[in-house]
Amino acid sequence: MSYPIIMCEDDPIQLEQLNKLIKNYILFHSNLFQIKLQASNPQMVIEYLNNQEPQNGIYFLDIDLKSDLDGIQLAEKIRQKDVQAEIIFVTTHDELAPLTLKRKVAALDFIEKDQPLEDYRQEIYDTLDYAQKIIDETRTIQKKTFSFEVGTQVYNLEKNEVVLIEASDIPHRLNIYSTNGKFEFYGKLNELENKYPFLFRINRSCLINPENIQHIDFSVRKIDFDDGLTRKFSIGKAKKLKKVIQETL
Repeated sequence: MSYPIIMCEDDPIQLEQLNKLIKNYILFHSNLFQIKLQASNPQMVIEYLNNQEPQNGIYFLDIDLKSDLDGIQLAEKIRQKDVQAEIIFVTTHDELAPLTLKRKVAALDFIEKDQPLEDYRQEIYDTLDYAQKIIDETRTIQKKTFSFEVGTQVYNLEKNEVVLIEASDIPHRLNIYSTNGKFEFYGKLNELENKYPFLFRINRSCLINPENIQHIDFSVRKIDFDDGLTRKFSIGKAKKLKKVIQETL
C-alpha cells in the first residue's frame, strides 16, 4: 500500500524544489509514498480528486495560489473528497494558521518557505515521517472497527459485530445489520469496500463480513447468518468467496 503525494504550488521554481526534496526522501527513507501530481493551479488538483478518488493522500499546498481558489479553500475541497487526507501548507503566510482551524481543514503542519534550505528540507522530512505514522495507525484501527453516523450520533462497532451492509430502498442510504441490531445511514458501498478491507462484496448491492457466516449453500448461492438472515451471492463471486472463507477460518 502506497500513499499518494499531491503538490500544488503556483511558482514553478518552488514546485520543482519541493518535488526534488520529496523525491529524495522517497529514495532514501520510504517506499510507501508515491508522487502522483505536481499541480501549478488548484483546478488540476480538483480534476485529480474527481478522476482518481484518492484515499489517505498527503497534500502539500501553497496558500497564495494566484487563483480563484486559495490553498485553504482547496484544502476544504480536498477534505470533502479524501476525508483521511493529511494536509501540509508550505507557505510564507503562517499567520493564516488560525484560519485553517476556523475552516476545519485540520492541517497537519505549516512549513515556512523563507528559511534555510537545510531547515526547510528537515521540516518536510519530519512531516512525512509523522504523516506515515498517523496514517498507518488510522488504517490499523479501521481494520478492527467500523464507524458510521446516524443523525448526530456516531457508532463505532467492533469488526466482529458487523454482519452485512446493503443498499437501502432510499437513495444514498445503506442498511447495516449488526449483532446489536439494524441501522440506516448515509453512505456508499464502493467507499466502504475500499475503506474496510474485511468486508466482502457478494453482489452489486451487498457487503458482508465473512466472519459472521453461519452456513453457505453453493448450489443455490445462499449465505445464512444468525437470526434467520440470508442473502444470495452472484455466481461470479463463488470462487473468491470460497477463498475468503478459507482465509478467514
